[in-house]
Amino acid sequence: MVMFKKVKTFAMAFSEPEKVYCSGEKVAGRVLVEVAEVTRVNAVKVLACGVAKVNWAKGPQQCRQEMEYLRFEDVLTLEEQPTDGDGSVILRPGNKYEYKFGFELPQGPLGTTFKGKYGCVDYWVKAFLERPSFPTQEIKKRFEVMDPVDVNTPELLSPVAAKKEKKVSCMFIPDGRVSVSAQIDRKGFCEGDEICINADFENTCSRIVVPKAAIVAKHTYLANGQTKVFTQKLSCVRGNHIVSGTSDSWRGKTIRVKKLKPSILGCNILRVEYFLQV
Repeated sequence: MVMFKKVKTFAMAFSEPEKVYCSGEKVAGRVLVEVAEVTRVNAVKVLACGVAKVNWAKGPQQCRQEMEYLRFEDVLTLEEQPTDGDGSVILRPGNKYEYKFGFELPQGPLGTTFKGKYGCVDYWVKAFLERPSFPTQEIKKRFEVMDPVDVNTPELLSPVAAKKEKKVSCMFIPDGRVSVSAQIDRKGFCEGDEICINADFENTCSRIVVPKAAIVAKHTYLANGQTKVFTQKLSCVRGNHIVSGTSDSWRGKTIRVKKLKPSILGCNILRVEYFLQV
């Protein structure tokens, strides 16, 4: 009985392993193969994919949807290595064989690499090693993609203002109101920026109120005509207590934008947005 063994080395490496790629850029790398004995290889293939996926359960129904950003397939060859008529090659122990690959990401909007509670945007390359009478071996390596948002457009440079008033009750008896009006100087911010908040608060109820502002992430997932929303508070600042019958103001109160992924706005099944809650 002949025992078939795996090859000594079957690995993949990107030319720029730490790089975060953008649309139109080239992803390049190599597949490394070493053998412990003389081995015939029928083919080494690569498959590159970029996919947005959402998945959650709603009762007995499973809500699933996918959207493809990238698909690339290729059969790799060895430079200066003779091949047989069927395209196979003989690999010998003591040598390191490198199969090079490369492809360009599509032009236009791409979903930024993302992993959320009910979905993700994932990019990866798989390599397949095919040998006669052996099961196909495969390896997978992920890479990151970013679809940057230009925060210097007129829309994102414009200021935002809002007002809200909330009636307060105690044991179903009206107990006054709490009102807030707030403004920031623009809509678009980057990691490390300070959001400068101007706000006015008025408390006419009998309780003590504490004004707060928070940066909130909102993830929206869409599948099978259903929508799932997940929100998460990322950072928060608070002001002084406002007792009954008094008011307070913020002039230049700041909250820092911590490390976060860019917004994802162009995907039909998954959206990532951020907003300021005061």
